[in-house]
Amino acid sequence: MLWNDETKKFVNAGEPATKLDDPCLQGLTITPGEVISRIDKARGRGGRLDLTGIGLTKVPDEVWTMTDLTDLQLSNNKITRIPDDVGNLRELERLGLAGNRLTEIPRGIGGCECLEGLWAHGNLIGTVPDTIGDCGRLRHLMLAGNRVRRLPDSIGDCKYLEELSFPGNELESLPETIGGAYMLRVIDVHGNKITKLPDGVAKLKSLEELSAQGNLLTHIPEDVGDMRRLVRLNVAENKLESLPKGLGDAAMMTTLWCYGNPRLTSLPMSLAKNVSLRAVWCEGCGSLDGTNVRELVEAAPTRKGGIGATIGMDLTQCTRAGFRVRAATGNDANAAGGLACDHPHVSISETVDEGGDDAINPRGYFKHVRWSENTDAPVLIVAYGSAPGVPNWGGLLKKLRRDLLLRGKNCAGGAGAEAAAAVDAAAAGYDVLYVADTTRSWYHGEARCTNDVTERAWRERVTAVAGRYARVLNLGDSMGASAALLFADVADHSLAFCPQVDLVSASIRPGRSARWMRTFRGALVNAVDRAVSGPRRSTVEIHSGTWQHDLAQADFVTEAVGTDRIETEGLALRVVMHPVDSHRLALALEEGDELLPMVRKAYHEQLTAARGGGGGEGQAQPQLTGANEAKGPDAISLKSFKPGVKL
Repeated sequence: MLWNDETKKFVNAGEPATKLDDPCLQGLTITPGEVISRIDKARGRGGRLDLTGIGLTKVPDEVWTMTDLTDLQLSNNKITRIPDDVGNLRELERLGLAGNRLTEIPRGIGGCECLEGLWAHGNLIGTVPDTIGDCGRLRHLMLAGNRVRRLPDSIGDCKYLEELSFPGNELESLPETIGGAYMLRVIDVHGNKITKLPDGVAKLKSLEELSAQGNLLTHIPEDVGDMRRLVRLNVAENKLESLPKGLGDAAMMTTLWCYGNPRLTSLPMSLAKNVSLRAVWCEGCGSLDGTNVRELVEAAPTRKGGIGATIGMDLTQCTRAGFRVRAATGNDANAAGGLACDHPHVSISETVDEGGDDAINPRGYFKHVRWSENTDAPVLIVAYGSAPGVPNWGGLLKKLRRDLLLRGKNCAGGAGAEAAAAVDAAAAGYDVLYVADTTRSWYHGEARCTNDVTERAWRERVTAVAGRYARVLNLGDSMGASAALLFADVADHSLAFCPQVDLVSASIRPGRSARWMRTFRGALVNAVDRAVSGPRRSTVEIHSGTWQHDLAQADFVTEAVGTDRIETEGLALRVVMHPVDSHRLALALEEGDELLPMVRKAYHEQLTAARGGGGGEGQAQPQLTGANEAKGPDAISLKSFKPGVKL
């Protein structure tokens, strides 16, 4: 049906226009007949049409006449243009356009008056039309990884908008009118070029999360403290010189990330009055006044049960504030590693000096956490952050630390090599280097930099730390998994969960040219090849769920290296499939208590190798196999300690 402006009625559009020989149906991953069948099944009120990932370069014209459609999914294709005729779909509620080659959102989108969600991440979109304000029911506007430079003032007309997601674009500002979208709960604009947040942001009384990490902010609105529902505020990796004095008045705020602001001179004392506050992360703020920091730490609130807010600081800040740094003990609840402070609120880490030219040096997060006070551990775990731009392995690695320490304690005095191995692991431990690309550039360069220059800068900063260690273990999920593979040749073992490899065909990707993406793919494959076939003979494991998209990305690596070559040369490169139909595989494995033993096993292998016990593929290591591990450290420790792991 089509709308006739003269008669003010829907009129019959005639017979279906899509034919088997239609040029837009040729060369797809499914037959023309299957496309037409899907279109036919989507007819009628409440129709849903899914043409995801079939290789479309153009949407059949007939689709734009299906005015009863409520759900249209066109993601992960090769579409370069959506016509203004999309406005005919007045009943449309959900529109998926992610992972195409779109350069704009059509003005006709304003005709989709029932639209509730638009997902168009991973394209090349440069502008959002002002007609987006006509989508009166819009709740989710998701355009991560594009090239958008500005948002229209009409965004304030979207009264029901709840989530605004534009990370990894080229935004230089947000419209002042954003305060009109008073139902916004989440704003994510990390990894842009925003120099100032509009005062209108503080008018968003429903806002729960504001992420502006990795921009160029020098200050944030003074009235942010009036945002009574604000729970999480991330303004890390900017150029902030100050924070609002009343920031702590945001009564529900639990977490503040302000690390990586070298010009920040003080933290507002109002934070000490916030009883909801659980953590403030301020590492890498080299200009912070020591007296101010000490006063805040000493005044920080303690909740029921004696648990206080965590203040994340680096070694320099601790020294400047006059705190004594010492070796951590089991009583230091806030200790992320082997260092602790004489104040229980403080969590200590080491920052990695950025150095270099700001024009080519990657904007990112580098935090070094050591197991022991004065020495490096035998094994370094490099944990790469995913696309949200924050480190996301901290929780698991804290569990692993607690696991190793308790197993070692419970195995003390036990007989056999397995018990001795548990005790040794608890003593030796591991250090962690947390790395996160705050620009959502897949650790391979922003648009203004060439791939090889920026990748080399990332590599140099990782290698500067990793090169000190006997063995290195890489961890990564999604974009972080891509990094684990991109720098696999820096490590002895890499665990990559659902990486993006061939970004041209990936549904999650940055807004970059096809040439940039091909260069990335080549660099990643070459790094994996060097890792498994070079002198280190590293192990690379790519873990995937059953989603065909993720499996195809994983298989691309083994196919590029060569399956025959992997077998004949005995290369330790393998794809491991798990019965999980989700891209969030690592999270699913953690919830199923499977991720911890997997990482622990990889760590034990590297510790054994560091001790001179081998560790390569096929080497006998009794304490590492599932059956023997259950008889050894785990069986002994589980008598008094039950971490909930499955072996």
